[in-house]
Amino acid sequence: MSSIGMGAQMQVDVITEIDELEKLHADWDRLYEVDPEAQLFVSWNWLVPYMRHYKGTWFVLAARPGTPDAPYVAILPLRMRTRMNKTGLFFNEINMAGNNAADYTGAICAPEHAEKALQAFGRHVAQMGWSRLNLENLRMSRERIFAFIGQFSRDIFALSEFSRVNSADNVDNCRCFAATLPESFDTYLDDVLGTNTRQRLRRFLRKVASGELRIARADASTYERDIETLLEMWRIKWGARKGDRLEAIMSTNRRVLRDSFKAGTLFLPTLWQGERPLGALAVFVDPVKKSLLFFMAGRDEEARSIPVGLILHGHCIKLAIENGFATYDFLRGDEPYKFAFGVTESRVNCAAIYTKNGSNVGDRLDPRSLDTVFLEVTKIHQAGQLARAENGYRQILASDPLHARALYGIGQLLAAKGDHREALEHLVTLVAIDPASFKVWHRLGCELQALSRHDGAINAFRQAQALAADFAPTRFALAKSLAALERVDEAIEILTGLIGERLQVRSVGNLRQKAEAMLQSLRQRGQPSYIMMNPQLNPAFRRVQAAF
Repeated sequence: MSSIGMGAQMQVDVITEIDELEKLHADWDRLYEVDPEAQLFVSWNWLVPYMRHYKGTWFVLAARPGTPDAPYVAILPLRMRTRMNKTGLFFNEINMAGNNAADYTGAICAPEHAEKALQAFGRHVAQMGWSRLNLENLRMSRERIFAFIGQFSRDIFALSEFSRVNSADNVDNCRCFAATLPESFDTYLDDVLGTNTRQRLRRFLRKVASGELRIARADASTYERDIETLLEMWRIKWGARKGDRLEAIMSTNRRVLRDSFKAGTLFLPTLWQGERPLGALAVFVDPVKKSLLFFMAGRDEEARSIPVGLILHGHCIKLAIENGFATYDFLRGDEPYKFAFGVTESRVNCAAIYTKNGSNVGDRLDPRSLDTVFLEVTKIHQAGQLARAENGYRQILASDPLHARALYGIGQLLAAKGDHREALEHLVTLVAIDPASFKVWHRLGCELQALSRHDGAINAFRQAQALAADFAPTRFALAKSLAALERVDEAIEILTGLIGERLQVRSVGNLRQKAEAMLQSLRQRGQPSYIMMNPQLNPAFRRVQAAF
């Protein structure tokens, strides 16, 4: 956890580790209870299990006034994502932590501190390294939204609001609908529903009461089966429309439903006719805000004569009223069937804040994303896309000049393209960071050797030998530098030892053959005919030459 001071009035802590997050649990629950704008998808029980699946990318901003021991007054859960643009450069974007699963997103605040806390959050986020901030499905008052977005300089950032209308059916997913529940189900039927809906619902609920139809609620022994039943019916209905995204959506929903059941926030009723499941609902339960939230449904598309959705929603609403719940929330989307349940409308906001130049703030990657970027750059390097890989390594090092794996990677890449001087610079930095790596010393020696700096190369190879005495490529490279300095006897000794051994290093290929060829060449140097043809090898000749 790190702390960022925001003047005397508000401090923002950045929480990135699970053990630190656990310490926030009590404050999170306390703020959730007192915040009138809080909703299930930012509650601890729903959101934290979802966040845990995004290890290394989620982070929580927590604000408190005054001293470090003051209680937190606001929490903003976020998630970092790393992407690559069309030019091959990496960039970061920030999403709300519940993105891809939560119908609503937002922050939780003590109401009296909300404005100042969101201003502090905005100032903090504006200084981070990212190029796009996605504020999707934001369920917050305009006052809170403006307090947050007002901290982003118009000189650097731009804001764009967008709609969420499905082109296939013209459903607007920024419109949200919920039914306010009266004290009794009869009152709901008589005063809220229309005549036709009321009559049909009563008639089919009587079929449930008589046993002609039955509704079973998922429990510990059936929830896995019931989740799969729901998802399979949903897939049959929507699979073709979701296309390539289907499996990812199914996987996310399966995980969310399982986690929610284990956390005690999922109610999953299934309507049966005999042994045939006709449909199921996934409904989230929020006992703090006294709300049920309808998440997804599946139904047998061949059971046309039975209003499966009406029966299951009616059943859930009846139970909600009997248990003192105040709201039945149909969440996002203005599908026509929702209007039959006596709903009122609200909206979520969808907007993006982005840098005008398209690059990360400060032209630096967020530190939390560097290892992810490195893995992608490594794949690009291995695929032979050297220019893009070099750009990636340089982006990493611009944010962290001491990133060891990036230093090694760019050193390797630059050496392969013949830029030995810059490769050497990176490896000199790296060997100071990781002096216990024989590979780093070996590669450092190779770069010194390529630049004909053989004394330095010999020292580097000796360091590598001290760490990995049996690494054959280092010994061969050492012999080369010794030979280049006319330390022929030492080179011959090393090569003779190599040839006489059973080399264990698979990657060296024809190293034995190279060693044999080099050994033969060195032995020829000792012959008088060879020295006569190459007088520079004669020590006396070199002394005379040096005198002039």
